[in-house]
Amino acid sequence: MKPIIKTLPVFLLLLAGAAAAQDAVHYSLRISNAAQHTAEVSARFPASAKADPIVQLPNWRTGRYEILPLANGLRAVSAKTADGKNVPIHKTDKATWQLNLPAGVPFEISYELYANELGLRTRHIDDSHAYLNASAVFVYAPEFRANPIDVKLSVPDGWQSRSGMDKGGCGHCFTAANYDVLTDAPIETGIHTYVQTRVDGKPIELAIWGEGNYDADAMLKDLTAMVKSTNSLFGSVPYRRYLFIVHATDAARGATEHMNSTVIQSTRWSFAPRVEYLKFARTAAHEFFHTWNVKAYRPKEMVPYDYQKENHTNLLWISEGHTSYFENLIALDAGVQDEQEYLGDVSATLDGYLRTPGRFEQSANESSFDEWIQPDGDRHQNASVSIYPKGEMLGLTMDLTLRKESGGSAGLRDVHKLLWQKHRVDQGGYSEADVLAALQKVSGRSWQDFWARHVIGTEELPVLALLKDAGIDWVADRKPEDGKPYYWTGLSVAAGSDAEFAVVKAVEKGSPAWKAGITAGDVLVSINGFRVSAKSADARLQTFGGKEMAITVFRREQAQRMKLSAEQKPGAAMKLEADGKATPAQLALRKAWLAN
Repeated sequence: MKPIIKTLPVFLLLLAGAAAAQDAVHYSLRISNAAQHTAEVSARFPASAKADPIVQLPNWRTGRYEILPLANGLRAVSAKTADGKNVPIHKTDKATWQLNLPAGVPFEISYELYANELGLRTRHIDDSHAYLNASAVFVYAPEFRANPIDVKLSVPDGWQSRSGMDKGGCGHCFTAANYDVLTDAPIETGIHTYVQTRVDGKPIELAIWGEGNYDADAMLKDLTAMVKSTNSLFGSVPYRRYLFIVHATDAARGATEHMNSTVIQSTRWSFAPRVEYLKFARTAAHEFFHTWNVKAYRPKEMVPYDYQKENHTNLLWISEGHTSYFENLIALDAGVQDEQEYLGDVSATLDGYLRTPGRFEQSANESSFDEWIQPDGDRHQNASVSIYPKGEMLGLTMDLTLRKESGGSAGLRDVHKLLWQKHRVDQGGYSEADVLAALQKVSGRSWQDFWARHVIGTEELPVLALLKDAGIDWVADRKPEDGKPYYWTGLSVAAGSDAEFAVVKAVEKGSPAWKAGITAGDVLVSINGFRVSAKSADARLQTFGGKEMAITVFRREQAQRMKLSAEQKPGAAMKLEADGKATPAQLALRKAWLAN
């Protein structure tokens, strides 16, 4: 057989190329009115093997576990054959259209797209750029989901187009192996700052849309260091090229990971001072870590993605929370932040986590499964726990436990390296049993009891004791300057001026305010007979907190009076602080952990 293979490679390649070209799905997008956020889109599909084929737009986008009304941006949806004959088409559900067409006939779908959803990171068109996530832009036919794809854009003169996809035959053309690659490689086209470098032989690119107080070269330098640190952590990479897309915006914030790119949105003046810039840097580390954890390996329930409905899994706390845990370590290892800055950010997460009564109401597994329907506001805080801080604190607990038990030689990174090596997406992803097996392989013991108590169950994590083992203390932060104690009520008031009412935005379950009967939405108008405002409420609570307080609130536009007795606390918040008298054993564990 070997001689035959050697004599026909060009012939076979030509046949394969011809088949791929014949079967490709062709997308085109023309920006028709940038100021009004519209474009004209067409999608040309090969002949269907079935009569009356369907096309769909996804009901969610990867990286955001929430059903979204993405199809609401499509209007004037029409269909025709390759030779231009109109084809009847009708909608069968909110994101599905069916054609009245015999089998064996190629067809084209056309529609107007409205794109003005920047903060959702789905689609946005204006006179300076377009950001296009295919999940919200390009319909697909399920039977052709695996077919090769090409995309052609028609955009204003002077614009440049970037994507994680390979370049096509023109400056605004791209190609993708299939629809899954297309949806995981958003396009940024427009006027932007662009810089690039290479790390471990791979191109690393940075495209920034929008003006702001950023330094692109300094950003690229830090990104380079964090990329190198993450590559080293895993030992091998799943990408050939990586693109950081940054939006410097008026208000939109957030970030989304993709197969070999990310989009990070920060307000335009938030790249300085340093404390603000570090938020961007940690976010970049988070999204880049996702290139492995989520994009290269993820829970088996999400392999492949089902774009039309929720993809439930018990393991999003690993996908997101562990990524949050590693983002800080990566920034530390890369020299982008120092140990004090690292501990400061972890302190904020830990303090918020320990002020979340919902951690005893909902387990990590339950939170993951219900991420698609999690409530907002104080109901979330009191009855739920976010996969992000819960997963991060689980990651911290697991890492310190592994480090402590192994004398510093093994850690959580070794578990993730096993998931990367053994349970990639092309291998079917991983299950809970696979994670437990990886933990056992790294540690040499079973983690079933830990899992039952802290992952399936809601027992308090031994995180403070483990931090103490590493010579890190949990101490009061921001003590009042006059030396007076801090009085805790458990209520928080929406920010505002002295001329605005003090509107209660949240009340912590079990707190003094909770016991007093105060609830979110109440308007706090006086304490001990003195008027309070949105600006003064917190200060007045401290002034009168030493004794029982007479509180007046308005609820349903009627005054209600109640008694509130605050609890004395060491400080308004807590923080992690290195023990200056740590023992050699504590220092050794700390070094193994933070050197990671």
